Amino acid sequence: MNQPHALALDVGTRYARLAVAGPGDGPAGPVPLPGEVPGEGLPLSAEARGRPVVALREAYGAYLARYGPPAGAVVVLPRRTAGELAAAATDALVAEGCPRVRVIGAAHALLALVRHAPDGVAGTGEYLVCDAGARAVDAARCALTGPSVLLRATAERTGPGGLLGSGFDAALLAAAGLSDDDGNRLLAAARRDDPGGRRLGLAVTRAERRPDPFDDTPVHRLGDRDVTAGTVRTSLPPLLDAVRRALAEVAPSPGARARPPLLLAGGLARLEPLARRLEESHRLLPLPGEVDPGWAAVCGGALVAAGLADPGDRYPYAVRVLIHRRSAGRLRTEELELTAPGVLEPGGDTVFACRDGRAAEVLADPAAHRPLRIEAVGPDGGTVPLPDVVLPADAPDGLCRVGVRVGADGAADLVLRPVAPGADAETRLPLGPLPVLPPA
Repeated sequence: MNQPHALALDVGTRYARLAVAGPGDGPAGPVPLPGEVPGEGLPLSAEARGRPVVALREAYGAYLARYGPPAGAVVVLPRRTAGELAAAATDALVAEGCPRVRVIGAAHALLALVRHAPDGVAGTGEYLVCDAGARAVDAARCALTGPSVLLRATAERTGPGGLLGSGFDAALLAAAGLSDDDGNRLLAAARRDDPGGRRLGLAVTRAERRPDPFDDTPVHRLGDRDVTAGTVRTSLPPLLDAVRRALAEVAPSPGARARPPLLLAGGLARLEPLARRLEESHRLLPLPGEVDPGWAAVCGGALVAAGLADPGDRYPYAVRVLIHRRSAGRLRTEELELTAPGVLEPGGDTVFACRDGRAAEVLADPAAHRPLRIEAVGPDGGTVPLPDVVLPADAPDGLCRVGVRVGADGAADLVLRPVAPGADAETRLPLGPLPVLPPA
């Protein structure tokens, strides 16, 4: 890489996956790094496992030592940790000198990947996105609303012992009598010898139909040990159950007119028997080109980092507040649009209200103790309220600009910024996550 590339990082339980994209419109792909396990990524040290921010620093340090600073970076986080870790992840890379750091969720990264492909999804509609990895399966029902991707419903499931893919691998290694660390490298190598898992899928299909004698068919050779089709067959049900439960939680109501297609990714999406069973009840969307399902999210993140794909995480609705104004000596209630649709971006700047093309200025009146009614407004005029906000006693007592800011974790604040020079710092009032309107 002769000039800086845009970098994406996806830190898991055992490995960190790093991908780059650009400059130009070429495909995103994995970053070669010393000590990596082909197909899996950079092994995390014992100190970094289970500590995502430490693992992120470790992975970024390995990239920095080999290639120097990237042009920008995106960190892909699962939904369950995005709120908790977004700010810390961004701060960690900024502290290392990385420019233009942002965080996106796995579902947004995956849809960015397939929307970027020439024959990828387009237009509006709903999609199920399932990221099945070492620890858990994250499922989401996503609606494409113009340029935005809305998460209408989300769910997470793990397997026995709070693990999913890594628990499955541990069961295979235990049956072969192998230790965890050495066995995982052998297992990764064996899977590379069966691209697409076709040989494994055929053997497991036979074992499902006739356990005797096909359970004893070797499907992976790990050194001088074998993993058999029967071991895989009997270890599959917890995985399949977890994925099916997560998808059932996010699926549309039974009366829905159409069943959304499924985008299946993550390390477990490589497991042919699992994908085949899900294909019996879902229409699976293909990943573009030769993208490895285990690397799909981080490749989508790299496209976003390079500016080649839009993650679609801007809020697609307008946000307005009901305010009180005195006109001709009478108190009147009116609606003030705080932000237009598609403007608010997680981790972006505060968006301030305008009226007639100019910055709107309001008088905060804490003495009135009136709750402020704030609501999201859909394109068809439908509304959904946000939590009411009561101005604190120390709210600014002069003219203020009023706006909304969305943090990297997706939580929004109402912002009051005094207009007068030298006035006190702005006031932020938590609004929580911005709501999603029900489907029309």
